[in-house]
Amino acid sequence: MRTLITGTDAEGRSCVVSAEELTLDTLAPGFAMGVPYQTTTNPPPARPAGSAPLIDQGIAPGLARWMVVDLGPGSETPMHHTDTVDLETVLSGTVELILDDGAHALAAGDLVVLTGVDHAWRAGPDGCRLSAVLIGTPSPE
Repeated sequence: MRTLITGTDAEGRSCVVSAEELTLDTLAPGFAMGVPYQTTTNPPPARPAGSAPLIDQGIAPGLARWMVVDLGPGSETPMHHTDTVDLETVLSGTVELILDDGAHALAAGDLVVLTGVDHAWRAGPDGCRLSAVLIGTPSPE
């Protein structure tokens, strides 16, 4: 499974800063585990300022919300940024994650860490279902 982690470049534009296959380490017979992402502070680091409109998720820094999102066939969201770190899993279908550095095609099983950067979604021809865990972040300073 592939893990994309977003961030910003030197000009503050949203981009993929890491795209790697997740390695699962065998810990015991029949049991393997991998860690695609972790934070090291509570609350998580402040999000970038963003230039697209903010969608205020209403989640205080350090608190979490888990949700499932269905995107209908060919649907698109406008470019936006959030006040959260979003841990997204594509459960079914296909979708493009649109960042300032272009479109990134995702399919079932792919993982994305959205660090509050400017982004949009464009669902594939059969739509897409995402599982998302949102963690509130502090405002940028």
